[in-house]
Amino acid sequence: MLGRSLAILGEPQFRLLFVGRAVSLFGSAFAPIALAFAVLDLTGSASDLGLVVAAGFLPQIVFVLVGGIWADRLPRHHVMVASDLVAGSAQGLIALLVLTGTAEVWHLVALQVVRGAAASFFFPAAQGIVPQVVRPERLQEANALLGLTRSSTSVLGTAAGGIAVAAIGSGPALAFDAVTYLLGAVVLLRLRLPRNLTMPAQSFV
Repeated sequence: MLGRSLAILGEPQFRLLFVGRAVSLFGSAFAPIALAFAVLDLTGSASDLGLVVAAGFLPQIVFVLVGGIWADRLPRHHVMVASDLVAGSAQGLIALLVLTGTAEVWHLVALQVVRGAAASFFFPAAQGIVPQVVRPERLQEANALLGLTRSSTSVLGTAAGGIAVAAIGSGPALAFDAVTYLLGAVVLLRLRLPRNLTMPAQSFV
């Protein structure tokens, strides 16, 4: 079954989606670990850590429907690219603040709100783009491989985040995390999708 799923990587557009999405998801799993240690290094407060973590996740709940609407109205790979660029920029600013010793908790909260909002646009677009890059008869293979990748990147990204923080510190780890988002954007930008696969114009509400 795995060999059959891997065979779909022979399709160039799906291969770009697979790589770009895997890199972005790895960054998404890596981010909370690096950020958690940055907060603990900064204040040592469990309350501050909870506040910063919540700031990253709550916007995903609030804005996910909005993200889904825009993913239907715009080229989905462009939505994913923009999301990665925003998330990578937010993580890069956090890394800069941590590395320069100027970070404060409110900085981290504000930038995590930005990153969380960006993620709420990425995931609906990533889900809806698959039928645009593979033939209908290969959709099951594509979804199987992407599902496996989502689970794998979650585990590997979390483990890598802990190892990176232990090896190089939270600031450099956050900088590396920012780079993963930007790399994902570069790969996804190379996708070429049909222009007629967005939803017809209708009321946003």
